[in-house]
Amino acid sequence: MSQSFNFVRFGRLFRKHTAEHLRGYLLATAVLLGGIGLVLGYVAYLNTQAMSASAQAIVFIMGLLSSGAFFTSTVLAPFGPPRQATSALLLPASHWEKYLVAWLYALPIFVVVYTGCFYLMDALVLQLDDWAGPKPDLVPLFSGQEKLYTGLMAYAVLNAVFLWGSIYFTKQQFIRTAFGVLLGLVVVLVLNFQVVQALVGRKVESVLPFSGLVLREGKAIESLDLPPGQGAWLVLVPVGLMLLGWAGAYARLTEKQI
Repeated sequence: MSQSFNFVRFGRLFRKHTAEHLRGYLLATAVLLGGIGLVLGYVAYLNTQAMSASAQAIVFIMGLLSSGAFFTSTVLAPFGPPRQATSALLLPASHWEKYLVAWLYALPIFVVVYTGCFYLMDALVLQLDDWAGPKPDLVPLFSGQEKLYTGLMAYAVLNAVFLWGSIYFTKQQFIRTAFGVLLGLVVVLVLNFQVVQALVGRKVESVLPFSGLVLREGKAIESLDLPPGQGAWLVLVPVGLMLLGWAGAYARLTEKQI
């Protein structure tokens, strides 16, 4: 029997985890349904016309990122406090199998559950909306116009960061990881602006990391962007961060000892 991964052993661990947390997951799903319904209902109430696909897309992405980050910060939390980690580490399974169970629940399973909850409540809200005109269509998940799939990609990166935070911090994982993310973003934005302005030698109107910049020379405003062929390579940055976060979370888990 492999010491790193065995399908039978992994299946037993997955079923054990599901049985122990099923009630909590069902309750969390009910809360998720209610939260999505309240937000969509409030947006529909504020709009003077039928809820657009863009408004639905914004709610989908913001809800996915916020709820997903919170849930991910809990999946490896049992390995944090020493007393609680003892029982988790004594389970007859490898670190890779324990990590894989947490990863499956935090990413693919959560995305499927969240997407189902969103479209269920979205269809219900659009049906109950008393807008006099024709009922608007549900925002398509894989649409070239609204591009909801970009939210799924962003969540994969955010998932890696909060998965690492859930094992790195021993308590208040969500708050500490979120604070670290916000602080890191501020530092990166400030340093990026200062470095770009020093390199260009001119007044920079605005610039974001890995994007074009806007220059001001008197009253003239110029914009500089990477060629389309080179700009496509920038997708490797979030992919690299995602893989680094997942690898860091696993490495941190393997360091845990009784």
